[in-house]
Amino acid sequence: MSQRSKNLINGRQLRAARVLAGLTQRTFGAAMGVDERAVRFWERKHDRRPTGAPNDLRIEQVLLDHGVILFAEPTPGARLQEKSSG
Repeated sequence: MSQRSKNLINGRQLRAARVLAGLTQRTFGAAMGVDERAVRFWERKHDRRPTGAPNDLRIEQVLLDHGVILFAEPTPGARLQEKSSG
């Protein structure tokens, strides 16, 4: 059984994180290995979990690779990773 991301909550959060990462639906889809239509579909699930377990961990990893961290608490959101000094 695949694990789920505990940080990916809904489609709105996914869209905000993608935009924060500076990715279009097309470039995000390419990084995920899916068509941009899949990204559009996931983002339309405004207040629901956007996708299934195999994809949501990949989504979180792609966002991390682009400097964005997802979080679920205190409310679903995304933020830029802190840059290490040095």
